[in-house]
Amino acid sequence: MKIKEWFKVYIFVLFSIIFIVATINYIIDPHWSFSHKNSFNQFQFPFNERQQKSNMVSCNGLKEYDGILIGSSRATFINQNDFYQMNIYNYALDSIYPFEYKSYIDFAKRVHGGEFKYIIIGADFYNTQKPNGIKFKNPAHYISNSITPIYRYKMLFSMDSLKKSLENIEANLSQKSPIYYNRDNIKFRPRVSEEERIIAYKRHLKIHIQSFLKGNYQKNPDYIRILRELKESNPNTKFIIYTSPISANLLVSIIQKGERLDDFKQWLNDMVDIFGEVYHFMTINSITKNLQNYPDDDHFYPYIGTLLANKISKKKNINIPNDFGILLTKKNINKYLKSFEKELKQFKIRD
Repeated sequence: MKIKEWFKVYIFVLFSIIFIVATINYIIDPHWSFSHKNSFNQFQFPFNERQQKSNMVSCNGLKEYDGILIGSSRATFINQNDFYQMNIYNYALDSIYPFEYKSYIDFAKRVHGGEFKYIIIGADFYNTQKPNGIKFKNPAHYISNSITPIYRYKMLFSMDSLKKSLENIEANLSQKSPIYYNRDNIKFRPRVSEEERIIAYKRHLKIHIQSFLKGNYQKNPDYIRILRELKESNPNTKFIIYTSPISANLLVSIIQKGERLDDFKQWLNDMVDIFGEVYHFMTINSITKNLQNYPDDDHFYPYIGTLLANKISKKKNINIPNDFGILLTKKNINKYLKSFEKELKQFKIRD
């Protein structure tokens, strides 16, 4: 075969491979840069929620939504459709820091075309700590990627994207995946075995307690200022603040072993002072005391997220326990905190 013919074959094979890679990546779309759905892309691994959700926002727009939810990985397990008579986009992100809130909210507002009717914030006590060891890039990096037209097409030809596409295909065919999203931004977390739960519970509990001990805990001096400025910059928006229902074991452990009671009380008082009221789920209640509601020590299963969303949006649900969630206001917070201190002394931590 002549060199010219070999060259033609080489070019043909090369372009065929490029075409196949781009086609697979487009069909599966692991970066969420396009809006299509099909039977092959219903299992989506959350390898970079900051980029993936920003891509989704940029690609699909937020015109149909009247609010967004911002919070940590705990909030990602809340089904955005479970908020009654509210159209909420779940923009919660893994290990989000307070300083990131405004950038993602402002981006969402820009895409939406103005202020939202609602901004829901999942508040976590760990965010009262000074950010340390930040592993994510600045929000501007992910937002810039999402609005750059060439970015979405560049990802089509990426071998890294192909690897992620093939992983998603495998999960879709086997119908087995520990944690995944569908194409409607709903996150799933199948129940783990008891052996897996105990291992994850003990490992994470130890890490979380360690971060609150004296010498490790450094108060975030900007936290309250960030929340105040966020409220001031959205004067026509109703803020709905809730505390995450971590397991009672974790809550009591970090308060008692870390000696963080005063910090915890101050955190709740500050949020009530800023926003007027807080839906408080980070309590000792029938949900948080039952470790079967958690695959580890702090992340609840999605069905708990349904109860939380229903409670916040005032949807009747007979499965919501009476003690799950209390609306804290300036009128009742002192009474609640006195009651909480008594509960702390009586509670016994168990595996």
